[in-house]
Amino acid sequence: MPAFMLKKIVLGNFASGPLDPEMADGIDFMVDRLESLGQSELASRLTLNCQNSYIEPHKIRDIPVTIMDVFDQSALSTEAKEEMYKLYPNGRRAHLKTGGNFPYLCRSAEVNLYIQIHLLQFHGTRYAAIDPSMVSAEELEVQRISLHSSSEQEEQ
Repeated sequence: MPAFMLKKIVLGNFASGPLDPEMADGIDFMVDRLESLGQSELASRLTLNCQNSYIEPHKIRDIPVTIMDVFDQSALSTEAKEEMYKLYPNGRRAHLKTGGNFPYLCRSAEVNLYIQIHLLQFHGTRYAAIDPSMVSAEELEVQRISLHSSSEQEEQ
């Protein structure tokens, strides 16, 4: 399919009408990025996005999951969101009032806060975003106590 048709398909899914300035800027940024893609790059990305893929939830049940969602219009249907909640019942939910399809662009402060909260549980472990040798022993002890008390609360 020619590039202009692929771009038309993608652009047809972007929000239109009155938007707050941050959301409009996010869409403008994505439109600019879309214009920079060639036909083969765009076709590849659309193929990956539209492929039917599935992660078996029981295989990752011991891995902490945070599901980020917006309350306004986005590309995901309500049914798809509900199915995700069912598949990851222990997943933490991070809700944003608005953000559309690009909350990481137009609500970056809120998204970053949720990411930081999610990553806190890995602080001082081998999965941490920072080298554990750079964390003080006192900080590690505070984190260990915090995780221990939160796991006790979940058991109750």
